[in-house]
Amino acid sequence: MIKAYAAHEPGGTLKPFEYDPGELQPDQVEIDVEYCGICHSDLSMLDNDWGMTTYPFVPGHEVAGTVAALGDQVKRLEPGPTGGSGLDGPLLYALRMVPFGRS
Repeated sequence: MIKAYAAHEPGGTLKPFEYDPGELQPDQVEIDVEYCGICHSDLSMLDNDWGMTTYPFVPGHEVAGTVAALGDQVKRLEPGPTGGSGLDGPLLYALRMVPFGRS
């Protein structure tokens, strides 16, 4: 189960939310998120400014954490390293982990 904070309506308050993401797919990476940033695009999505938000909505697509698991087609990473990534588009389609302390 993933624990997060979600809004359930445009401009709604973020409240604790849990969901099951399903089985890890062959091309996916699971990250134990330790930190998450909220940017202007997250706020626009939260308020449905662009008319495409589905609810419940969990904001925050820039994360730092630890690689926890890999799908069997992922070859560039291994479990354990800590780093950060902007997670836009299909989940981790082009993940580039940036070690802490480097930009």
